[in-house]
Amino acid sequence: MNPNETHMSLEKAAPMSVAPSSGGISIEQAFQAAASKSLDKESLQVMKELLAMDSARQFNTAFVALQGDMPVIVAKTTIPNRGKYEKFEDLMTVVGPLLTKHGFTVSFSQDFKDNRILEICTLSHCGGHSRANSFAVRAGRADTDTQADCKAATTAKRNALCNALNIVIRQDCLNEENDAGIEGDPNAFITPAQAEELERRVKETNSNVEAFLKVGRARSFAEIPASRYEDLDLGLRRKERMGR
Repeated sequence: MNPNETHMSLEKAAPMSVAPSSGGISIEQAFQAAASKSLDKESLQVMKELLAMDSARQFNTAFVALQGDMPVIVAKTTIPNRGKYEKFEDLMTVVGPLLTKHGFTVSFSQDFKDNRILEICTLSHCGGHSRANSFAVRAGRADTDTQADCKAATTAKRNALCNALNIVIRQDCLNEENDAGIEGDPNAFITPAQAEELERRVKETNSNVEAFLKVGRARSFAEIPASRYEDLDLGLRRKERMGR
């Protein structure tokens, strides 16, 4: 069946009272054409692919509009001596109405993989297309195992949402104790585990210890400021890639 014959079959199977969406064939028209058996197997497969492409196009068009409306979020929850943090529920207060406006919804599912709690954020559009983003977090310290799991799940859920929607948060820090990437107390040092890790990697890459500590603005690995960890880690990653 050539394209002209396929078009004629669709017109016969789908009355004009069913308006096509976006200038093309609608789901209702496609269903009626398939139900009337006016399409052969090959044409039906082509139609399914075209409908999927149109669904993805609607998703992408709506996502661009959503990004245009998405504000830079300023963190509000104060963490003593550490800066500010934006909670998941506060994020949803901002982005929830924007999702609805552009025909989106988010849902979450959870898994446990490699000793980490994994949260999967699925962004679905009313046009039928969806996309998933996942984020895994290790369970940290808490009064009980349940509290530790819930804390990790909330952190993973929040970050999966941020990744899915490309959310930018100003002056945000992880709500975890002793994290080297936090904003806040400029006198905080990296953790003992991070100091040991950096020292090991410096030796493995044959880096100059004195020069490394000078860049880290410290006299020893244990005295490296938390604010310097990210830059030092990045520098070591580059050397590690070059050594492969």
